[in-house]
Amino acid sequence: MAEKIAESGESRRRSPSITLSEWLRSQIDNEAYWFHRIELAPNLITPGWSDPKAYKLPHYGLPEDMTDMRVLDLGCAEGFFSFEAERRGAREVIAIDAFPDSVRRFNVCRNALGSKATVFLCSVYDLDPQKFGTFDLILFYGVLYHLRNPMLALERILSVCTGAMLLQTATYEVPGMAETPLAKFHPLGLASGPPDEPTWDPTVFWMPNVACVRAMVAHTGFQGIETLSTDPKISVVIRARSPIQARGQAPDQTTAPWS
Repeated sequence: MAEKIAESGESRRRSPSITLSEWLRSQIDNEAYWFHRIELAPNLITPGWSDPKAYKLPHYGLPEDMTDMRVLDLGCAEGFFSFEAERRGAREVIAIDAFPDSVRRFNVCRNALGSKATVFLCSVYDLDPQKFGTFDLILFYGVLYHLRNPMLALERILSVCTGAMLLQTATYEVPGMAETPLAKFHPLGLASGPPDEPTWDPTVFWMPNVACVRAMVAHTGFQGIETLSTDPKISVVIRARSPIQARGQAPDQTTAPWS
């Protein structure tokens, strides 16, 4: 037995070492799916089908200077906007996603980039100021139409927002009804994903028009609602502020619900 153990140890010592870049490439290749394209190192980009740097970042209203902001990234996927907020000076970034695979891929990118952003596996409905604290800026990109209860989600977002929210969502416009708040319900989902290879997405439920998005945000209690973009490729981007304006704060661990 001792001889076998010695042989095993000798084999390990003789096995070729790999570089950090090779190890990182192996982590990327181990994932069957990527949504975001993210540059993790020179000549190393995740193979996501969505390129947010090229097609989303110029339109989504992210402030150039995010110095000292506490930021919440909802439905973060692999974390492109979390890492971009950090790069622009955010003092703390909290990200959440409801899919375990997204959280795992987020952490691959986080480790590669040396990021301090923190990701949690949870739902937007779980938001609570006692658990998550409050935020200067909340990124609510590409999530609204995936929710069965979008109004409840907006209420939970408002509960942790003491600054502003940036919201992007797919929309559905009815000709001649642009001024009337309307939404189309998809009970079984619809085709989504890469334009050249769409697949059926059962998590798409509500497709509101722009007037409906603004009305829902206003009904929840947000103020100062601005439409930043209605580019057909982007659908709609809206900025709104909380009626309470204060510096975002981390939760007080001594008074949290689990204490």
